Amino acid sequence: MDTPRQRLLYLQARTPSPLSGIIGLTFIEPIKGYKPEIVATEPDWPYETVHDALVDGWQIVQFPHLQAPFDDRELDVVGYEFILQKMEVVADE
Repeated sequence: MDTPRQRLLYLQARTPSPLSGIIGLTFIEPIKGYKPEIVATEPDWPYETVHDALVDGWQIVQFPHLQAPFDDRELDVVGYEFILQKMEVVADE
């Protein structure tokens, strides 16, 4: 019998709202030796919003830390980070 393991999903959104569009996404898989893939091409993400991930069964475990709004295009800001989890049976690769 396979035991479900915790998968993590880090989503960076444009605003602190779960309905906001995603500007960054990283999966962390519970597989020995797993390393997140970084690509230079246009991403093909499975979700457009945090809400899309919720509909797919992900659960929010951390909401973004709210920061003062600003509009300085010279700063390198990743957005508002949500951390989600999903318990699933994952095959080792």
